[in-house]
Amino acid sequence: MPVITIREEQKTDTGFEASLRFEGSEYLVTITDPFTPKEEKQLEWYFEGWLRFPFSNTAIAERTAASVKSYGERLFEQVFKVNFDAYSEYRQLRGNLSQLQIEIIGRNPEFHAFHWEAMRDPDLPRPLTVDCLMVRRSVKPTSAGWQK
Repeated sequence: MPVITIREEQKTDTGFEASLRFEGSEYLVTITDPFTPKEEKQLEWYFEGWLRFPFSNTAIAERTAASVKSYGERLFEQVFKVNFDAYSEYRQLRGNLSQLQIEIIGRNPEFHAFHWEAMRDPDLPRPLTVDCLMVRRSVKPTSAGWQK
C-alpha cells in the first residue's frame, strides 16, 4: 500500500512547516489554517453544536456545510499543489485511492486541529478520506528525534 506522509516539522508564526513524503521523495510545505478565525468558529458551531440540535439556523448550517468543501480544497492546495513534482507524484497515486494511505504525523495539537479529513482534490467529487485510509499519529519530540 503506497503511503503519503504529512509530518509536522516546526511551528511558525503563521502555521507550520511540514514535510510531504512519498516513497522515495520528500518536499517541504507550509501549512496555514485555510480559514479565518471567524470561519473556524462557524465550523466549530456546525460540527459540535448544530449537528446535535439541527432544528434552527438551517441557512447558516447549509452555508457552513458547503464551506467544508472550500476548506478541504484550500488545504489540499497547500499540501500538494505548491510543488509541481509533489503534485505529479500525487497524481500518479490518485488513480488507485482505495490502495493509498495518508499519514498525518505531528506533535502539536494545533497541527492536529486542522480538519485533515476534509482535504479534497478539487478534481474529485469528495474528500480523499472517503476513498483512502487516513491515519493520524501524535508523537513526542525527543533529543534524538521523534518518538511515538
